Parts: sequence; structure tokens; C-alpha cells
Amino acid sequence: MFSNYREIFQRTCAFLGLFNNSILALLILYKSPKKLGNYKYLMMYISIFEIIYSLLDFSTVPEIFSKDSAFLITIEKRLAVLPDIALQFALSEFPVKCRLLKFEISVVFCSLFGMSMAIFAIHFVYRYLVMTGSHFIKTRHLLKVISLIGFTLCIGVVWSFLCILFHPIPQADLILTQEYLKPRNLQLAEIDYLGPCFQVQDEKGVYHLNWDAAGPIGIMTVLIGLSFITVFYCGYSIYRNIKSMAAMRSSVDHSLQSQLFYALVFQTLIPVILMHIPASLGFLFSMFGQSILFFGELPTFSVFLYPILDPLPNFFIIRSYRQAILDFFGCFLRKPSPNSSNNQSNPNQMELRNHVVASN
Repeated sequence: MFSNYREIFQRTCAFLGLFNNSILALLILYKSPKKLGNYKYLMMYISIFEIIYSLLDFSTVPEIFSKDSAFLITIEKRLAVLPDIALQFALSEFPVKCRLLKFEISVVFCSLFGMSMAIFAIHFVYRYLVMTGSHFIKTRHLLKVISLIGFTLCIGVVWSFLCILFHPIPQADLILTQEYLKPRNLQLAEIDYLGPCFQVQDEKGVYHLNWDAAGPIGIMTVLIGLSFITVFYCGYSIYRNIKSMAAMRSSVDHSLQSQLFYALVFQTLIPVILMHIPASLGFLFSMFGQSILFFGELPTFSVFLYPILDPLPNFFIIRSYRQAILDFFGCFLRKPSPNSSNNQSNPNQMELRNHVVASN
């Protein structure tokens, strides 16, 4: 029963996330201020990213399981609407042969998780370069924007290759079977999973750190940490620049820069609160072998709220988008005033009144 409620909740959230980000994409295309320039392509990139995220959420309905030293993303094949080969591609195991090497590329949840902060980091970098008048973006502007987008894609590829080491191991199979599969009357063959199991048991029953998991997690932590440092540094610099340059810029330009900055700040806080903090708690306790089921259940639900809520700061803060939404709903809510209806219904009375006034 709980699984059915979770599926309904997750698919509903995924649909709403797809809807909200589609609306935002249309607003960016047709209602962006002219002074936005090529920055709208970066904004569009976030919308496309979150649309893809929502589609994958809807089609796979993943669940995060955390217990003891395991922190795993599981997909129940029965609930997924993808074919089996696409499901393996979406989770972790799409083989690519290159001469004697065989790579298993994880291209979805792990890489999207890592890309999310990198995407917001490049937005802050771009806003910082604009606010400081950097010469870097004054030539070949669009090419520089595309290169920033390409950088985040490279981050996603790096995360995918790191996830190759999160292959299924007997210790993870055992924890899943006892704590996850039995209560749900499932077999191991009925799910796919991916994720680290930080401690493994040797022949003597002694637990040791699993370096195949700890190593990649260390690199991922560094990458996310660099993204956070970039966001904080550029964000603080932009804020100071906005305050100090308020008197020197035109009121329209200053207002737009402030709107874009505050929308970006709130848009960045949403995945930090809903994705990175809950997942970090699960990773941290799993590393010490002390994780509990709650640390998997919390991000399972909070992560699905991310694509729904993330477009909202743009709706409410950026004036042109807010006005477009109000105008849209105003078309349905607007009613003719009594005076205008009376004037239209009694044209002869108005004409007679005007004739009397003219004759006087």
C-alpha cells in the first residue's frame, strides 16, 4: 500500500515538475527582457535539465534505500515504464566497448545529481562576469555561454564514470534482501540498484572500508565542494556589486540585475535543501555504518519536489515573467465593469445626453 502511495506521489510530482518547467521555458523564449541577452540560453538550459529530470522520475519512480553502510538508488522494474535495456541504461549498466576496454556508464540519477550544483555554479560565474564587466564575455559571447554549458556536461560524464565503481556487491545484496526486499515480497531480480556500500565483510567476519565506494565519493565530494565555493564567492561578489553600483546604473538595468540575482539565489537554495542536504546526511551516516531507513526515505520524497519548486522563483521575482502570468490569468478573471456595460447597452441614451449638453 505504501508503495502505491509513493508511486502516485512521485509520478504526480514528476508531472507537475514537467509542467512548471515547460511554462518557464515558454516564458524564457517569448517574455524575456531584451537586455537578458544570451543569459536566456543558460536559463533555458536549467529548464531543459529539469524537464529531463522530471521525465526520468516519471518513467522510473526511483527510491533511495539507506541502511547501515549502504546508500542505494533502487528501481522496481514493475513500476518502471521503460523497457529493460533502457532501464539498465537509465540506472547504471549500459556497456560501451572500446577495443579492450569496457565501460559501464551511469548517465542518469548520479550524474544529474552531480550536474545540478555545477549548473547553478556556471550561472553565478556568468552573472559575476556580467556584473564586473569582464572582457572574457565581451567577445564571442554565445560561444562562451556554450562552453559553460559544455563544462557541466563534462562534470556529468565524470560522475558517470565514477559510478562504474558502485557495482553490486554481496554485502549490498544481503542488506537489500533483509531490509528492503523481504518486507515488500520482492526478489533481487525484480529490481535494479546502484550506489555505494561503504563497508564490506571479509572471510573472518571483520568489516573493512570499501575503497571502491569511498574513493569515488571522495572525488564527488570535492567536485560538489568546488561548486559550492564558486556559488558563495560569486554570489557574495555579485551582491556587493549590486549594492555599490546602484547609483551608477539606470533604474531599469539595476532592477533587472537584482531580479536575476535573487531569482538565481532562491533557485539554487531549493536543490541544496531538497537534494544535497538530505543525500549528504545519508552518505555521512552510511560511511560510519550507522544509517537508518529514514535517511533514504527523506530524499526519496524531497528530491521529487525539486523540479516542481525550482521554477517558482523565476515566476515570482522576474517582473516580465510575473506580469505575463498575471496577464494570462487576468484574461479569464477580468469582468466588464458596470459602467462599460451600461454604456454599450444604451448607446442612444449617450447620444441624446451629448446632444443636450452641446445645445446648452
